[in-house]
Amino acid sequence: MFKVAILGTENSHAWHFAGALKGINGGKLFEDIDLIGVYGDPSAEDAQKGNAEILKVSACHQFAAHYNDFLDKVDAVLVTARHGKNHLKYAKSYIEKGIPVWIDKPITASTEDALTLARLIKTYRTPVCGGSSLSYAQEIQKLAQYVKENKSSVLGGHFTAPISMENEYGGFWFYSQHLAQMIIEVFGTDIKSVSAQKQDKGVHAVYRYDGFCVTAFYGTGYTAAVYQGGYDAVSYTIILGNNYFLPELHAFYQMLKTGKGVSSLKDFIAPVYLIEATITAFEENREVDICIPEI
Repeated sequence: MFKVAILGTENSHAWHFAGALKGINGGKLFEDIDLIGVYGDPSAEDAQKGNAEILKVSACHQFAAHYNDFLDKVDAVLVTARHGKNHLKYAKSYIEKGIPVWIDKPITASTEDALTLARLIKTYRTPVCGGSSLSYAQEIQKLAQYVKENKSSVLGGHFTAPISMENEYGGFWFYSQHLAQMIIEVFGTDIKSVSAQKQDKGVHAVYRYDGFCVTAFYGTGYTAAVYQGGYDAVSYTIILGNNYFLPELHAFYQMLKTGKGVSSLKDFIAPVYLIEATITAFEENREVDICIPEI
């Protein structure tokens, strides 16, 4: 039996995960996972509301006073805090003990934290996974395969996704990994630079690869397109549905069963570098180089 805890109850992911892992009526997605407790910042009003939401859907009634309270009690944790600035803080001690960690989007809210996180994971050889649910969307996987099969003739792409520009969870950071990770999943991490403009209802961005560009609009529904010359293009509108979170839980479960997390730490933290560069680009109105480090 795998004993698991959730860290960060203010996020709807936490409520959905708790309900799936330990439903209020005894239902469980995985019979060999036991959700033993959750943590929400006791001083934060949104976490208190999150605790109440979890009680509505889950039979898990242990609410810890500190995010490290489960260090000697669990086999893995799910970090679901809404603000990316808390992700490294919540995960650090668990990673140092070799306890597998799933981390929500954004992986962190700075490249400095992302690099520190990746180095800790490498040093302690701790399995990790997580990020955006969009990476599991069938449409994104189909486009990734399309690019792989037509790499020499691909001329670019275009992606859109919702955004929240003003909030208490890091502003642009809070929701932007969905779009950033879609781009990386389809076209890879070899992005050279970004230019971007902020408008009233979102951000337009251009990501430059070798030989082509990928355009993006942070500010509307989920769409993705890849195009070649002439009339050859593949595009999708992506509808996640109510069970959007299940592939994330299945990935977490596979990590527990196999002891293996993401295969590339560079890919894992790459969205953080795209997001930070995009923010600099629209705040300073200039093209910004992107250099994602090898870990």
